[in-house]
Amino acid sequence: MRRLHCQIPVLVLVLALASAVAASGQTVSTTTGAINGKITDASGAVMPGVTITITSASMQGTRTDVTGTDGIYRFSAIPPGDYTVRYELAGFETQIREGLRVGLGFTATVNVELRVARLTESVTVSGQSPVVDVATTKTSTNFDAQQLASLPNARDFWSILAAAPAIQMQRIDVGGSAAGTQTGYSTYDTKADQHRPMVEGIVNTEGTNAAGFYYDYGAVEEVSVTTGANTPEMPWAGVMTQFIAKSGGNTYHGKLYADYENENIQSRNIDAAQIALGVKGGGNLGPTDLNRLHSYHDVNGDAGGYMKKDKLWWYGSLRDQDAQSLLPNFPVKPFETHLQNITGKGTYAINSNNKLVAFAQWGKKQQPNRLDTFLVNATAAVHNSADSTWNQSYWAHTYKVGWDDVVSDKMFFEVHGGQFHYLWPNHRYTEAPAYEDISTNIVSGGNQDGWFRDITRNQILGSLSYFKDGWGGSHNFKVGGEFFNERYDDLRGQGGLGQVPNDVLMVLSNGAPSEVILFQTPSASLNGLWTTGLYASDTWRVGSRLTFTLGVVFDRYRDYMPDQIGPPVSAFNTAQVSFPAVNNLITWNLTSPRLGLTYDLSGNGKTVLKANYASYWWNPGTTAINSNVNPNSPDWWRRYQWRDLNSDGIWQNGEQGQLNRSSGGVGST
Repeated sequence: MRRLHCQIPVLVLVLALASAVAASGQTVSTTTGAINGKITDASGAVMPGVTITITSASMQGTRTDVTGTDGIYRFSAIPPGDYTVRYELAGFETQIREGLRVGLGFTATVNVELRVARLTESVTVSGQSPVVDVATTKTSTNFDAQQLASLPNARDFWSILAAAPAIQMQRIDVGGSAAGTQTGYSTYDTKADQHRPMVEGIVNTEGTNAAGFYYDYGAVEEVSVTTGANTPEMPWAGVMTQFIAKSGGNTYHGKLYADYENENIQSRNIDAAQIALGVKGGGNLGPTDLNRLHSYHDVNGDAGGYMKKDKLWWYGSLRDQDAQSLLPNFPVKPFETHLQNITGKGTYAINSNNKLVAFAQWGKKQQPNRLDTFLVNATAAVHNSADSTWNQSYWAHTYKVGWDDVVSDKMFFEVHGGQFHYLWPNHRYTEAPAYEDISTNIVSGGNQDGWFRDITRNQILGSLSYFKDGWGGSHNFKVGGEFFNERYDDLRGQGGLGQVPNDVLMVLSNGAPSEVILFQTPSASLNGLWTTGLYASDTWRVGSRLTFTLGVVFDRYRDYMPDQIGPPVSAFNTAQVSFPAVNNLITWNLTSPRLGLTYDLSGNGKTVLKANYASYWWNPGTTAINSNVNPNSPDWWRRYQWRDLNSDGIWQNGEQGQLNRSSGGVGST
């Protein structure tokens, strides 16, 4: 049994200070937050029997708890939002805390002192929300809906990442000019290809790092971005993000957002000094026309409400976004990216402690003139005709059903089941012979077709938390797990059209015949991965300032390969190759620790020292199987020297010379 040889120890020592954007963190894999604390009297003695009631526009109904002999209270699994907390005990003043913000994955610790009432009275305290989570070591940043609406950004996933501390972006999006194009990112010294974007608790990772699709920005209630010192719920070494959608409510509400831009209301950011230094245009664009949008619009509307107050809520959102850019390597017309989203969410309260949530979001991306080709990437390929581009139409979705159950003030569990899926087809415009010049990057003729990528990840995630006071402090014991079955199908030349016209790609060098690539299609590489993740942790609070986090993670990855066949019989393979199913290609069983502590230096939750040690194993993903293990490659081809014997610039059978490289079958060179 082989092990992945990538183990990343991380030691983080952070001085967490109060800030405008909270460093938060119960656990980012959860879709809720929490409130807890201790109630004492003026002498500092703990107070049993205090009734605490919480209310919020984000929560169906009210929740109530009563302090025990230790004076401790807790509310687990509450949705992100602003809360009012009421503390009551006969003979003591009633205290009301208003505007208490509970973020996604955030535990708000609110310790309260009640004084003897001289008369029947109450004290209301507003706007004093904890900004540092003293119960966790992880470093994360939360953005709520109001902050997201106020940020001057491109309204997408990557612009949120760009606003989060410790995130390094590989490219800056100015004014939505990169809409519909993913941007690489990393944090600290971790790898840039081990990220986990989640939507409503469902993992949306494409491969091992990319976001599965382009999300509905206007439907987001809150986002948490965790950059380090992750809890056991995060098995990988990269950035973990969690998007929670807006919900309905006990009132009807809605919002419409729209923006528009064209080239007449833009400035130019290339000046004479830069031109003198060598900045040049391309195609029919002058140097001052670079980096400009031809047109842009983003229309985003939503509505929510109730079918029964405090019982059944609904929410829906629609988005249409279109960006057209002027590109020097595509002078034919503006390069267009069109994005659309549909979002729906329903929330049903079985009772005040039990909640069911159903969620779905669909995303569509269209690029009618996608620029990359078989050999030359999109930023380098020069297209002097729209015929040499290909038409991308991409659909993706996330489905989720979740159940949160607060069994008692000492126990709660949550379970989420759902699916992430996308289908990515590309089609060409012409059957003219395909050419690519590897010296000038000029391409012409027909592009690829019958090109499909189909990914499905069915998944179940759940956890059980148990709170125990005593035993040297207070404990939050948590066990959880996740189970994924992922299929990754990579197809070429489907429909009998050939990967390129006639399955022949002619390669030029400065306009002269150089090589020819002969494809074998149709082909279909089928890959699968079972993932099992289990973890256990104890958040152990010793006294009022010191908290230890002790955890262990077990991950099991089992790669498999369904029955599949290679391309049909052709001049290059005299018999069709078949590949029988392999139920266990490779299995990894991996264990890693999570150790951390927090110390409240000031005692008021505003200055906290955090330390963490963790070990993370590599997530192989199905893409690694496709490229490294499965003998049935999606690309079957042979690359020859091209001897253009009759100098007509068109390959004929017999003009192939020395075999330079090949792909497909049991071996590739």
